[in-house]
Amino acid sequence: MDLYHWDIQGAVMTSTLDTEIFMDLPPGSSLPEGKCISLRKSLYCLKQSSTLFHDTLEAWLLEYGFTAVGADSVIFRLNRGGETMMLSLYVDDSMCASSSRA
Repeated sequence: MDLYHWDIQGAVMTSTLDTEIFMDLPPGSSLPEGKCISLRKSLYCLKQSSTLFHDTLEAWLLEYGFTAVGADSVIFRLNRGGETMMLSLYVDDSMCASSSRA
């Protein structure tokens, strides 16, 4: 069985927010006094960033044919054509074990 590990760069910044979030810009920005901005995508500093990313990736994996192993949806399994792939997710780190390199 082959084992792979990777870190998904910019993972949480690709997640679409599920609630409306506003933030003040830091001092020195060109935004007029008393104004704030509305975020369209997640940022690392948001408490829900990693959860939003995990939910987005989980939905894609399930759509692709993976099944969640256990109740917490951290490990996923895919069986195709006699080959098995196990995928473990923790925030933006992933580990994959596969019975084939293909």
